[in-house]
Formats: sequence, structure tokens, C-alpha cells
Amino acid sequence: MEHNTGHPASRVLAAARNDLALLKEQGESSSLTHWKVFCSVVKLFNKHLCPHDFVKTLYLAWIVTYEKYEQNLRALSAIRLYLVSDALECLARQGVRVLGPWKVAVKAVIGFLRYCESNILMKGGFFHSESVKLWVLDVFCDANLCPDINIRLDMLLIIHVWRCGCNYGVIRGVDVGERIAAGLVQLYEYMNVTHHFIPEDSKFDLCRPSFRVLYSLNKTGHLTETFKKATQQIESLSVGPEARFVARMVELVSGGLVMTMERFQSKTLNAENTMQMFEMALVELVFSIYNVETFCYRGLSKVACVAYIQVAKANFELLPALSSPEFAFRCDFLSKTFDRISKVLFKSPKSKTLAQLLMADHKEELVKITGGDFIPQDLAQSSQVAKDCPERFLDGLTQTPMESPVLLRRSQVTVDETTLVYLLLQKAPQCPFTRTPLHYGSFCRIPKLHQEIHAWRTTGRLNVDHQEPSSSAGH
Repeated sequence: MEHNTGHPASRVLAAARNDLALLKEQGESSSLTHWKVFCSVVKLFNKHLCPHDFVKTLYLAWIVTYEKYEQNLRALSAIRLYLVSDALECLARQGVRVLGPWKVAVKAVIGFLRYCESNILMKGGFFHSESVKLWVLDVFCDANLCPDINIRLDMLLIIHVWRCGCNYGVIRGVDVGERIAAGLVQLYEYMNVTHHFIPEDSKFDLCRPSFRVLYSLNKTGHLTETFKKATQQIESLSVGPEARFVARMVELVSGGLVMTMERFQSKTLNAENTMQMFEMALVELVFSIYNVETFCYRGLSKVACVAYIQVAKANFELLPALSSPEFAFRCDFLSKTFDRISKVLFKSPKSKTLAQLLMADHKEELVKITGGDFIPQDLAQSSQVAKDCPERFLDGLTQTPMESPVLLRRSQVTVDETTLVYLLLQKAPQCPFTRTPLHYGSFCRIPKLHQEIHAWRTTGRLNVDHQEPSSSAGH
């Protein structure tokens, strides 16, 4: 695109470059100051800019201040936030659609945020107008306004500093928390542990911002409807975006912790970042316990159990390696928090299903990690039920006793609903026996077998006149 050098913005930028050169040449004797040049450039954000001038304005303003504060990282981070605020005002005022050259411009703004000092960015410290907030929300939620998934996810770097306490408030009749929750349900399946949570370079990741946003939405009740829909979808064996969001939320914790432990042990991740990831994982686990009724539902319970095992591993293997005087208080706090979570998980009636599944699927691993400290005797004994279970009551995939049997039509194998829902929660659900797609209609409940299993679990007796499973739909 040919650029018009006669445009007022171009003339201002050219003058600013000349002033910067004069400052370098004359030094302290110059009548100019870096601040004056900086202000002359930043004022351009009040004008209607093309993408080309927008990017040049952003970077020239940065060069001016970098020349002055090169050795002061906190000052540079504060200036980055100042620039980002002004740049966002310009984008919002022009109602920019993140397409073509504007995509480069918006990425430049996000780049400034990513290289801020994490403690300054986490504290926020910069104000966004209602117009900016509405524009950011539109970008975050609307694929037509911004088709780029990564840019939409990066809006979390901006959104997480909006909280007033835990509340996002209402702007021009728009419930901000509600819109953020809707955007997260759309986008969370695209979030990747390596790229978004633990990037290889020094860039600020999305781990803490996304957890802070989730925590706030949960506290204000904006995720209540999402959890309700997820539960309904699992009950009807018709998994939708809400159920996948809830599962993905916990899977990211598991994957993040595995990678964190690997990178810390290989000395490619420092102790501070390792500690922060573990802290975020515990926050997520507490979040799951708050919504334990949802995570006790079939399929989601398997996801939650895997997350608990990963946090348990980190607690018993990683924390001792981090227990230096610098981290002593934080390690002690994290260890006690994990103990409290475990007691709730294994002793609360609400989480009994989750505890039973942990014992059925992860008993050996759990005993090895924890020494069995958190496992009540009744749960330890109930986990032996598989030994006496009739073969036709066993899940065809996991070989554990079923509660609610489902027939996979193509393979004619019977599995438990827990196994089926876990398979349906994957990105491309498929039958593990035939590798054909799993979809509504490719499986059915088996009421007669369900009654037999229930009678056996209740009375310990078998119905010798049992019938073979019917292939008629049980939905």
C-alpha cells in the first residue's frame, strides 16, 4: 500500500524523528526533551489514523521513551501501558475491524502488553473507557470482527485488569461478565498449553489472566448458566460447547502442570514461573471443588480426577524441590491448601462420586503419591468391587464395573456413560474400537442392563434370566 507522505500524521511523525535525531546529537544541551517529543507523537492517537500511521506512531513513541529509560524496566512497563491505553482508544473510536493491515496493528498493541513486567500488568494500573471495553469485548466474542483466534484470546491480557473487586459491571446495558463468559465458551477449546500458558520465550502468558477472569466470573455467578447447560448436555448425552468448555478448563491445568514439572526438572523453567503455575493450578482445583456437583457428572469426573492426580504429583514431588527460604511461606500455604482440598474431596457427600472414581481409576497412583493419607477406609474397601463383578457388567474399554451402560452401535461394545461422555468431550469424538465418528444416534442406553446392574449393586444378587442388550435408542 503506497503511503501518503503529505498526510498530517506523516508530517508529525517526520518532525518527531528529526527531533529525536537532534536530541541524540545535542544531548543535554538541546532545548527539546524526550517527554515533549513523546507527547507530540502520542497526540496522533486522537486523530483518525490509517493502519500504517498507527503502527509508526506506536513504535516511534516507544523509541523516544526507550532512549530515555532504557535501564529502568518498571518505567518502560508503565510507559507501555500508557501507550496501549491511548492506542486502544484510537482503535475503539475508529471501530476497527481486525482484518488486513489492521491485524498487524492490533498485534503490535498486544506485543507491547506481552513484554510488560508481569507484576505491573497483573496489577493493572491503567484505565479503559467504556468505548474501549465494548470494542475489546466485540473483538473477543465476534469472529466476524476478528477471525484470528489467537488475537481474540490475547484480549484476555486486557480484560483481566477490568475487575472492580470481582465484578465487571454493566456498560450501556451490556453485562460485561456475561459477554466474557460467552466468549470464553467459544474460545477455550483453542487454548494451547505450550503457546498460551507456558511460552518458550519471555513473553507474558495467558495462564494468570485467564485464571483471574475465570475466578471473577465464578464469584459473580456468570458461569452458573454455563455449568447448568454443561450438566444438561451430559445428562442427555448430547455434548455441546458448554460441556467442552468445562472439561477443557480442567484439562489445561493438567497439561500445564505436566509441562511445568518437565521444564522445571530440565532447568528450562525458573522456580518463580514454576511456583506461579502451581498456584494457578490449585486455584483451578479449588474452583472445581466449588462446582463439584458438575464435575461429579459422568465424563467430567474423569477429567477432574486426572487434574487432581497432577496437582497431587506436584504437591508431593515438586514442592520439596522449591522449598527454599524465598518460597518457604508460599510452599507451606500451597501444601495446606492441597490438604484441605483433599479432605473435602474424600469426605464430602457431594464429592463421593468423584472420590470413588479416583479410587477406581487411579488407586495405585494415588497411594504411591500420597501414601494413602487422604483415603478413607470405606473407599479403599469399595474399590475392590471390580474383582467380584460379572463380566457383562464391566465397561468394554476400561474393564471397570458400569453403572449406566451404553451400547456403541457400530462396534456392538457396551461401555459406561462415564466412558462415553469422556470420549464425546474430545475434539473429534470417535469409537475407540472402530475409529468411526461418535455422534448422536451412534450409541444408545440399555435400560434392562442398567436395572440388572443396579439390582446387583444393591442386593449382590444376579438376575439369571437377563436379556441381551437392546439396540433401540435409550435417549
